[in-house]
Amino acid sequence: MFLLTPILRRLLYLAIFVGLLAVGAELVARKLVGDAVSHAVASRIGASAKVSFGSTPLVEQIVRGSLSDVSVHADDARIGGLGPLRIEGTLRDVHLRSLTGLQGAIGSLDVHAGASPAVVLGMLATRACAQSLPADVRAGLTAAPRVAIFPGRVDLLPPSGRAAEVQLRPYASGSDLRFEISAVELGGAPAPAAALLAARTGSRCERTLSDLPFGVSLVSARAVDGSLALSFAGRDASFSAIG
Repeated sequence: MFLLTPILRRLLYLAIFVGLLAVGAELVARKLVGDAVSHAVASRIGASAKVSFGSTPLVEQIVRGSLSDVSVHADDARIGGLGPLRIEGTLRDVHLRSLTGLQGAIGSLDVHAGASPAVVLGMLATRACAQSLPADVRAGLTAAPRVAIFPGRVDLLPPSGRAAEVQLRPYASGSDLRFEISAVELGGAPAPAAALLAARTGSRCERTLSDLPFGVSLVSARAVDGSLALSFAGRDASFSAIG
């Protein structure tokens, strides 16, 4: 019994030492790889990005050759000329082609972005959209309209009151983000059918989203309470620490 005590003590010290090495290696790996992915993302969205790797040990994933899931968050991103946007992204099957150069490939990625009413207003208060509406609708909206976003629709309104109201439905069409006019009201009453038709045919409320990061494509656009929710997806992208 007395002879076992020194042996057990040495084994305990060895276990602690190995554990500290493992923790240190994990921290270094998360720092290096996290900085690489964060820098690569930030260089494409114009804002700092926070990266997390979940609970699975990162060293184990690196030894395996790929990272299962990488989560990315940013508050002031710019995508396809839109921003600032709040984004949440998930990168799957991330392969590190060069650990020393911090370069890799992303098997697939999904990005969800939220656009505020101010961002949406920038898409609607244009010559082709709001400025091409019928004269009586433009007069009701005034030169400084506002946007309110409700589940399923986006409303273009005057700064106060409802002298005019244009209801739009957002949707994705290829690389275009479009807004279809679904209703027009003047003074709180539905506009005549002719006025609604004129508003629909005379204006084009859309934005082409080009040069999207990591080759993602616009998948969907929908209005939720207070925000325009945009979803993007892509496959087989590459990244590096130098962008």
